[in-house]
Amino acid sequence: MLGNYQYLYHPLEKLGIKFITEKQLNNLKKLGINSIYDMFYYFPRAYDDRSNIKKIAELRMEEYVVVKANILTVSFAKTKLGKTAVTARITDGTGIMEVYWFGMPYLKKSLKIGEEYIFIGQAKKTSIFRFINPEYKLTSAQKKITTDEILPIYSSSKDINQNILRKLFEKFIKSFLENIEENIPISIIEKYNILNRKDAIREIHFPSSIKAIEESKRRFAIEELLILELGILKNRFLIESSNKKYDLSGKKNLVKNFLASLSFELTSAQKKVIKEIYDELAAGKIVNRLVQGDVGSGKTMVAMVMLIYMAENGYQGALMAPTEILANQHYIGVKDKFEKLGLKVEILTSSIKGKKKNKILEEIASGEIDIVIGTHALIEDNVIFNKLGLIVIDEQHRFGVNQRNKLREKGFLGNLLVMSATPIPRSLALSIYGDLDLSIIDKLPPGRSPIKTKWINNSADLGKMYDFILKKIDSGSQAYFVAPLIEESEKISLKSIEKLNEDVIKRFPNKKIAIIHGKMKSKEKDEIMLKFKNKQYQILIATTVIEVGIDVPSSTIMCIFNAERFGLSALHQLRGRVGRGSMQSYCFLVSESKTDNSIQRLSIMEETQDGFRIAEEDLKLRNSGEIFGLRQSGFSDLKFIDIIYDIKTIKLVRDECIKYLKENKGEIKNIYLAYDIEKKFENNSINN
Repeated sequence: MLGNYQYLYHPLEKLGIKFITEKQLNNLKKLGINSIYDMFYYFPRAYDDRSNIKKIAELRMEEYVVVKANILTVSFAKTKLGKTAVTARITDGTGIMEVYWFGMPYLKKSLKIGEEYIFIGQAKKTSIFRFINPEYKLTSAQKKITTDEILPIYSSSKDINQNILRKLFEKFIKSFLENIEENIPISIIEKYNILNRKDAIREIHFPSSIKAIEESKRRFAIEELLILELGILKNRFLIESSNKKYDLSGKKNLVKNFLASLSFELTSAQKKVIKEIYDELAAGKIVNRLVQGDVGSGKTMVAMVMLIYMAENGYQGALMAPTEILANQHYIGVKDKFEKLGLKVEILTSSIKGKKKNKILEEIASGEIDIVIGTHALIEDNVIFNKLGLIVIDEQHRFGVNQRNKLREKGFLGNLLVMSATPIPRSLALSIYGDLDLSIIDKLPPGRSPIKTKWINNSADLGKMYDFILKKIDSGSQAYFVAPLIEESEKISLKSIEKLNEDVIKRFPNKKIAIIHGKMKSKEKDEIMLKFKNKQYQILIATTVIEVGIDVPSSTIMCIFNAERFGLSALHQLRGRVGRGSMQSYCFLVSESKTDNSIQRLSIMEETQDGFRIAEEDLKLRNSGEIFGLRQSGFSDLKFIDIIYDIKTIKLVRDECIKYLKENKGEIKNIYLAYDIEKKFENNSINN
């Protein structure tokens, strides 16, 4: 049924296209263009608007313009690098600007003083506006330069110039545009007056007007969101339709006993989230929920309550953590309490082998084990549950959608809680995790002292910081020192853990120091972290590998070097490694950067510990694809949507997707849209 549409996705080298040479084919590959579809969706980065005729007095910075002006003077000189430069001063009566041509000495003789020329280029400004190597032509010349076009400007390389790219795009559109079919449902096109797909492709590459460019961009913004959101949301409909119906308004005696054994009371935020989950279970709904909360807000306690509840009512539970040491921390933290309730809990990681592993697998399969805590080992094929009713995934951003679903497929019921300590504004989280309901724990347990944060931006304060840290270590505290690099680099002047280790040894000669980084094997990292937790080391020098880690209550110092190199969310995660006990904790941000962005970023860290505010500021300051935890969402691929400022559009499209799926019982009726979604999710990291 798809016919020629599939042809658009075929590799270019297999199509035998006559108008494209092998060299051009290789150069297109370097640009990431591997198919006709890629060609159509390789959008211009800017436009050379030759219809934009301006007076010099009207010019704006970086604007592509056409200027008609007379040449006042022409001069010739050599630059410091030995290049030739021809400089002209021009005027149109409203102002004067300079024009530079590099490497074209012959222009000194051909340019005519007093004559009127047309100049086309990008207006740059220092003291006055200037053109660098613009196109130009005498207005009196018979062969006039075209001034009514809007030409596309593509991201390119030295191997393939703009003119060749434009000619190739023209040929591709002429030869293959008829193969394109509409992938936005007609009801949505009509409702929002969206430009059709063929016209949008033609207009975005060779626009008839500025308005046509804007209409095309709007169309592709909606299209890319539609593909992403439907790809995420359709999984939810499949889950809800395929799972068994049940009534789980069951017993809570073990939960009451567990809560009574704690030395503290749950916060109102924790109780609210637990009630949300209880209500869904009582209504026979499949729980499919993201539990978001700041570092130390008590997400794990919510998960433990729900695991106990499910076990008491006849279902097994599984908790999957990203590292063995974190899984062990969860296991050690609950083992005694769970066993006192009469529940059998076990841990399963890749380091458990032989007879011990076989025994655990047998007891999981028989139902003898009520709750199993583990790592990726839980998704191995030989792990078979008897009656798995609840899956909890800790630090969910460390797992891809496929890993999540693989564990879910082992369930008798598909109830799922995923926990994230990377706060994301609610409106954005609803879109990124569109297949999940959202619960937020927005209160910290009582007794937690705020972490005192200070930006260190000069050598005098750095010395005081080291003296302060020494006193704290001598009084029993432990400290983290974090650097952005593992090894020294000749290209960038940043602190590496190698250099940091040398500095720390000099400053703290009699202290026990360890190093941990991402190139180490998991087992080695876990051993170091465990020794640090057991106070065998006083100082741990690390990269961001520690931003998700175990609780070390006596760690009260976090010192981050080249702090300007980290995003706000990463800084917040790192800071969250301290303040896990009752002692006052401190975070030092070492940076001499004076850029506006750095000043904003580090000042925010000094001002607040509210993870949600930090997340919003991070969105404003950083590219969406760089934000911690968003790479797997697919939002880093969006070309026309700004996830910070286009929340209304994101929500609008999400609502339309939900409506569409409900009307079509979870099916995507448009076969071209379904195929685009399949290809998007097949090639995207969101499924890895």
